[in-house]
Amino acid sequence: METATKGLLNLQCERERILAAIQAADAVVPSNSTKPILTNLLLDAKDGSLEIIATDLQVGLRSVMRDVSIAAPGEAVVQARQLAVILKESSSPVVTLSVEGRGDQRLLHIVLGDGDYQIPAVVGETFPHVSFFPSEVRAIGVQGARFEEMIRQTVFAMDKDRTSAVLSGLYIAIGNGELVVAGTNGQVLCEAVEKGEAYAGEMQVAVVPSMTISHLQRILGSTHPERIELAFSNKLVFVRLNMPGGLVVELTSRLVEGHFPPYRNALSASAPTQVTFHAGELHSAVRRAALMTNQTSPGIVMVLDQSSAVFSNLNYTNGSARIPVPCTYQGSGLKLGINAHYLGDVLRVFKGETITVQLARGLIMREPGATFLIMPISLPS
Repeated sequence: METATKGLLNLQCERERILAAIQAADAVVPSNSTKPILTNLLLDAKDGSLEIIATDLQVGLRSVMRDVSIAAPGEAVVQARQLAVILKESSSPVVTLSVEGRGDQRLLHIVLGDGDYQIPAVVGETFPHVSFFPSEVRAIGVQGARFEEMIRQTVFAMDKDRTSAVLSGLYIAIGNGELVVAGTNGQVLCEAVEKGEAYAGEMQVAVVPSMTISHLQRILGSTHPERIELAFSNKLVFVRLNMPGGLVVELTSRLVEGHFPPYRNALSASAPTQVTFHAGELHSAVRRAALMTNQTSPGIVMVLDQSSAVFSNLNYTNGSARIPVPCTYQGSGLKLGINAHYLGDVLRVFKGETITVQLARGLIMREPGATFLIMPISLPS
């Protein structure tokens, strides 16, 4: 799209509504870039609506506001953070935006009840194209709060070291009556599942890049969509977030090429023994034992007998801890090494009051709609 305006844009709308739209778009705007135009937003006013468009070339985002009072349609490309801060610091209920021309310059005039501003608009560059949510492919809907929860239940298991492009992304599968979100780095595995007739049909499988998930989390952290729609087409994923008040945010991203490992075999492993804890007491014990660990040596030790579990740190460089925790356990004595960070991450999102840990090849924990697996770490002989 050309940054030279189709017309001299002129519109009026509620300040809080446009601020929400801009903040959502700003989630994908890079703080700096070798292509300076990417630090801007494209404002496109037409047909009673305002589109606010942003992209970092991997992820594109389009915030759409309906029922905007448009005196003159037009486009303008302006600095994202500058516009967001101006609107955020104001208490004015409404804002008027208009583009004014001065010679070969363009200025966006921002009129608020408590101040007026003029900021430069980009002239002479083409804003990168951002794809629309496709109308010709099947879109799958999910309740917004549940989808946000599914991401929180799995995102910490992605490969943060990025040793594998596939494992550094989040796996999404839709079909056979399920919406599945999963992540793993080979040591921790998390799966969230939502079942329903809406997810019937042929299985669609994709791996969404970690950067896209990060952008999506930023949007979800500042907004609370009532409903989310997902669609896949031509190696792209499309996410539409339907917000309260009629704001629609559409995110478009390339997918990771490659095959996610067939992880479900590990989750279905038989568990000859299991131990049950009060989830809050277990989380407290893991946090306290982890105080004696560090980033390079995050291991803790769990020693089980029929009356209690005792947690201690594996490496004594920073001192030592011994934390007993009540439990229900019927097996023989057992000693396991566990990554405290992984177990802490699982317990942070676990919702139940009690947690049962199945002791198979790894530690398997389940609750309705989610399953977690942590592989044990080797202990010194």
